Amino acid sequence: MTDALRYSPESRSVDVEGCAIHYLCWNPQAVDKPPLLLAHGFCAHAHWWDVTVPALLEHYRVVALDFSGMGDSGHRGHYSHPLYCREIVAVIEAESLAPVNLVGHSFGGLVSIQTTARFPDKVQSLTVIDSRISLPRTGDETPSRGASELRPKRVYPTLEQAMARFRLIPEENCTDPALFAHVARGSLREQDGGWVWKFDDRITQTLEPVEVPEAELLPKITCPTAFIFGEHSIVAPREMAEKTVAYMGNGRAPIEIEDAHHHVLLDQPLTMREALVTLLAELRRAP
Repeated sequence: MTDALRYSPESRSVDVEGCAIHYLCWNPQAVDKPPLLLAHGFCAHAHWWDVTVPALLEHYRVVALDFSGMGDSGHRGHYSHPLYCREIVAVIEAESLAPVNLVGHSFGGLVSIQTTARFPDKVQSLTVIDSRISLPRTGDETPSRGASELRPKRVYPTLEQAMARFRLIPEENCTDPALFAHVARGSLREQDGGWVWKFDDRITQTLEPVEVPEAELLPKITCPTAFIFGEHSIVAPREMAEKTVAYMGNGRAPIEIEDAHHHVLLDQPLTMREALVTLLAELRRAP
């Protein structure tokens, strides 16, 4: 696993409606290989995929983006799912990836569903990893809470102090300490006076609710689709995984990653990447 973290992907960016969207290209010269785009979870970043990617380079041209307000991408005044979909499409177009094999974890999986439904010509296959989809609306939903007061971002005097405060949400995990430290370091940036988290605190205040729940979009998606979940996940346990697959228009049985919690690609990165290699090959052969 340590060897996988030594890879140095190329950093690129594309402007999406006035915001610089950063992304990583591991083997941009491999234009003859099928394209693969990876989308991270909420307030995470593209380097979460660093251990997953090396096993994929033999078979795919691999790109991973940072959503706006996260990682090394720019920040916006407000955020929405349609905007995030357009960011995925912008990266696809900037790197001539269409139709791409799209893989998203957690929040990234939800945005990937939304993107595939809205831009079907851009996606060849869709893989969702441990995402809790929005179910069809009944009309009895409780209105969301209003935004709380935005507090100044905390500044940590040293990198070590900041990294010591890094937490996953939910916290349950069995991630290797070296990988945990790697994603923690990638979540921080230095500024005058110390270190701060890269993600924009305004996301939770301004992110608009989805316009159409994913459960209503999945039946309309015709490309090969799959769902991966962690054995001990509290976000997408087996019952939720099976319910999600039941909504898929062209899905297959959910794939369980043993001894993993919600953050599957951190908890069991080697098992996860081997499962992904096998799954992606199957999806590409599917009608």
